[in-house]
Amino acid sequence: MTNEALEVVWRPQPGPQSLLLSCPSEVDEIFFGGARGGGKSDGAIGAWLDHANRYGANARGMFLRRSLPELEEIQNRMMAIFPRLGASHKVSTRVWTFPGGATLKMSFLDVDDDASKYQGHQWTWLAFDEAGAWPTSRAIDMLRACLRSPHGVPCRLLLTGNPGGKGHQWLQERFVDPAPPGTPFRGEDGTLRVFIPSKLQDNKILMNADPGYEDRLKASGPSWQVRAWLLGDWDARQEGALLKREWMQPYTLVPDKFERVVMSLDTAFKQGQANDYSVATVWGVTKTGFYLLDLVRAKLEFPALKATVLQLAEKWPPHVVLVEDKASGQSLIQALKQETRLPVLAVKVDADKVSRCNAITPTLEAGRVYVPHKAPWLEAFLDECLMFPFGSHDDQIDSMTQALNYMAAPMANAGIFDYYKRKAEAARGGAA
Repeated sequence: MTNEALEVVWRPQPGPQSLLLSCPSEVDEIFFGGARGGGKSDGAIGAWLDHANRYGANARGMFLRRSLPELEEIQNRMMAIFPRLGASHKVSTRVWTFPGGATLKMSFLDVDDDASKYQGHQWTWLAFDEAGAWPTSRAIDMLRACLRSPHGVPCRLLLTGNPGGKGHQWLQERFVDPAPPGTPFRGEDGTLRVFIPSKLQDNKILMNADPGYEDRLKASGPSWQVRAWLLGDWDARQEGALLKREWMQPYTLVPDKFERVVMSLDTAFKQGQANDYSVATVWGVTKTGFYLLDLVRAKLEFPALKATVLQLAEKWPPHVVLVEDKASGQSLIQALKQETRLPVLAVKVDADKVSRCNAITPTLEAGRVYVPHKAPWLEAFLDECLMFPFGSHDDQIDSMTQALNYMAAPMANAGIFDYYKRKAEAARGGAA
């Protein structure tokens, strides 16, 4: 990319970045990256500049990260490049405008529903930087529906990312597994996709400027993380300190009948807990074990949390609803008892999180806990389990340990289960 003085402002490095910019316009989706330090974000900047240069005022792009602070570094890089090409930036809207009329908006999607605010918009180019930060593709697919052009501009979705993140599974299934790297293929939905891997060794500029970066990656953590970050190994998966992936037994078909259904809630909706999630898990109990049937994890205010509980209860009528008897759960306990006929049980907690997790490990290790073979929330749930107690969140762990510690003691809870079973049947119009 050059300015009016024909000064070279940006050029792709040989290898993956050059492949990215030369990718045929017929390719609808590109996943670029695979290892840390591979020049992913810079490649995405170059891809946008190429798109803007080709289509001028008809090029409308948006560059997204998971949160607003995460945009800071890439915005700093753009500030070093775009003004030298004559582009201007409007801070209030976070929009870059280029001499030919192309516009690029900087934005973020914290939760999936944030994508709905862009419904009805038209974009010709979308880039999700570090796409592995999204545990599912739902938000990305919602925005993908906004890719259209009345002027015939070829539209494109560009994703960058590394293995090992929350979105590892869906990225691998969507881009990595279907075809060899660099080979375009059509997905089941007819979309033409390609995976272009880029590793640290491909980023000669970084290697020369910071020769110690590779050694720091090698010392960054456990062996699986080094393989993922340095080698771009999509088969490298994290191992937890307390829980192991192989303990979770996959199931493809939901059993026809359960002895009881248990809903377990971990709440966080009071002031000062804005960064925490509320989690509801639904479990089916059989003679062979405990089936995780459904899971909702979201940042919810009290009315939305209560509505979510009622929706889940309608879908999976519970014999008991477990709510931890803590500050953020007491309002929900009171409201559900007063306003509904749900069988609510307040649970007193007298042990720390690790102790509660240790108490359920024999049940897990015995292979008595079943999770669905595939679910939109599954990978984020498993990642949190495997990272515990060192992960940044443990809301899903709390919901699971509360349920399993309760369900794994049938003799102690038999009378309670029978009482709430009769109460639930009565609420549904059955025999009291």
